[in-house]
Amino acid sequence: MACMMEGNLDLKRSEQSLRTTERAVVNVFTQIIPGVNLDWMLTKELSELSRVTAQDVEYNTNILFNMPSLTQIPFDYYSAKSAVYTAQKTLEMKKRELVSRLYRQVISYQNARISYRNRLNSLPYDDDGVQKKIAEQELEKSLDDISEGFATLMGNMEARWLVKPETMPRLDWGKYKSAARHLDLLVVTMVAMELEASRLQVLNAKMKFFPSVDINFYSPTLFSSTGGTYQGFFAGGGDMQVNMSLREELDTRLTSWFQYKTAKENHDLMQKKVLMDLQQRRIKVAALMESRRRFEVWKRVILKEIEFKKSQMAFSGKEYLDQRKDIKTMYENLDSETAKNAEVEAALIMEYGWLK
Repeated sequence: MACMMEGNLDLKRSEQSLRTTERAVVNVFTQIIPGVNLDWMLTKELSELSRVTAQDVEYNTNILFNMPSLTQIPFDYYSAKSAVYTAQKTLEMKKRELVSRLYRQVISYQNARISYRNRLNSLPYDDDGVQKKIAEQELEKSLDDISEGFATLMGNMEARWLVKPETMPRLDWGKYKSAARHLDLLVVTMVAMELEASRLQVLNAKMKFFPSVDINFYSPTLFSSTGGTYQGFFAGGGDMQVNMSLREELDTRLTSWFQYKTAKENHDLMQKKVLMDLQQRRIKVAALMESRRRFEVWKRVILKEIEFKKSQMAFSGKEYLDQRKDIKTMYENLDSETAKNAEVEAALIMEYGWLK
């Protein structure tokens, strides 16, 4: 797991997205920092470029201070912090997803080994090695696919990865049964932040009806050099100028009003969708838990039936062949249902995380 968390490319993208949102929060305030412009200009004929002097260079320095709209700063700050929180929870969900995929991959490797062992046990006694070789070839092909899945999770294709199933911690499915009574907090949080993003769109549309206050500070040229002549000053109160404006845009074309109505309608629909999604999620979790419970009951029954058939004495060649065929079919069904159950268990880990 540590290797996967260190090298997985999908996780690195989520971490990079988080860093981007954190920079956006800083940018809300850094845009207030005064900007300094340095302008350099050289005027010279091409034939005389080898004889450039200080008199041929002209440069000047200016400071520009832009204050964003005072009504917009709180909204921008909250939006940026909200994006950071969403990115943090998305990163947590991505880690949970990777753990789920790793679990499913380990179970796939375990099932492949069990399937190979069961196939060897079901080989007829008169096999001349052909069927065994076929089983080995199919196992090797299956392991190639499983190894590629591990390599993708690890973010390293330079080696053949296989994780021993016996090294994987056991899950306490009793805890999942208890957790399934409620929706997971992380899942609900992700849904809530989706709803909050919709609410911010409504708020942003509503803010267009309020006047905006813009403040700009600027100064004359602080320092300049033209033709070798230097001039400049130290900025003081008399050197700085301020430009303040209060602007109100009348929505005569109802553009802002229509944008607000559309955002409000989308938000109302989003609220209903979120409620339905959460209800459907509870139904899905209940179905997953029931599916796993039924598999456990069925698995115990099918294993006992296989053991019973193995213990039966065959009284004819035909009866022996039929018995071996039935056992093979039962093992194939067991492998198929075990693979499906691994998907169910992985989905539960994705829903509630790793509970042990």
